[in-house]
Amino acid sequence: MATLDSGLKVLVLEDTQELAEILVETLRGMNLQAESKSHGRPALELYEQLQPDLMMLDIALPDMQGWKVLDAIKEKVHKNPDYKLPKVIVITAYGDPANRLMGKLQDVAEYLIKPFTPTEIEKVVTRVMGL
Repeated sequence: MATLDSGLKVLVLEDTQELAEILVETLRGMNLQAESKSHGRPALELYEQLQPDLMMLDIALPDMQGWKVLDAIKEKVHKNPDYKLPKVIVITAYGDPANRLMGKLQDVAEYLIKPFTPTEIEKVVTRVMGL
């Protein structure tokens, strides 16, 4: 794995605990600050505290759709100039054209279909963040 000293913060929103742990471990192995949540509402609270540079976003969550989380973050950014819109990597099992179109409309940086490897995660994050 590449070792990066970026100081970048990542919010992982993934409801499968094992995958969330792999994502966080991979990101921390890249010297990124990574925190995870499994539900949308707690993730929105953490977003305000963390102010992440990158968000890894699952679409299917227990309490709300990932797209709704992204809409809520965009609304927060619009209302508060101190907030920033993170780059978004969608991590999902949904590779259908409708969800891919939604990703384009939401201006996500990357759309990663499950399953994927830690090496793929590292490559995508490195590319998206310009590391």
